[in-house]
Amino acid sequence: MLLYLLRHGETAWNAQRRIQGVSNTPLNEIGVAQAKALIPSLKDRPLAALYSSPLRRARQTAEILSGGLGGLPVIEEERLAELDQGDLEGMEISAIKERYNGFWSAWQKTPADALTPGGESLPHLQERAWAAVESFRERHAGEMIAAVSHNLAITTIMCRILGVGLNEMRCIRQHNAAINIVEHSPGRGWSVVTMNSLMHLDPSLTSEEKPYL
Repeated sequence: MLLYLLRHGETAWNAQRRIQGVSNTPLNEIGVAQAKALIPSLKDRPLAALYSSPLRRARQTAEILSGGLGGLPVIEEERLAELDQGDLEGMEISAIKERYNGFWSAWQKTPADALTPGGESLPHLQERAWAAVESFRERHAGEMIAAVSHNLAITTIMCRILGVGLNEMRCIRQHNAAINIVEHSPGRGWSVVTMNSLMHLDPSLTSEEKPYL
């Protein structure tokens, strides 16, 4: 099975460095253009299915992609949703550093052990996101599919495949509208083919994004 694992396009909160988590923020103008730029990379691929996180920014990205792929139905997969960031949702990074300094310090040193205030932990996110990926493997053996998800959700999946501990997750980047390709074969298991590719994006649609990491 070949899985195109795609991050959603940019939102206003991405640009403002606000924590989105499970908030239903829409794509901004750049994000819509980024989503459209994903189409040529997938248009001639024999995709058997298109999955998406139910969160608005991911679903909107998937629907734009679907429109360019002949109306391939978008199937929601709740386990692909982003890390639930509880009390931090909507906050800017600078405010979190000031108001939740203890959490922020722990997040910087050992993110795998840091529980977001009122939210979810990285290990729990990885467990549910990986369960979604494994369900794809069982459902689509020998097929090619695509799924739209989020920064930290995709990062934890890539950590799992690469054998990288969650405390070392910062060695993996996920920009808006990035393309990742992972493959499963019966003899080898999971492997990474492509990670965080932005070759499909015009330079005007890329930015020096500073992720919440």
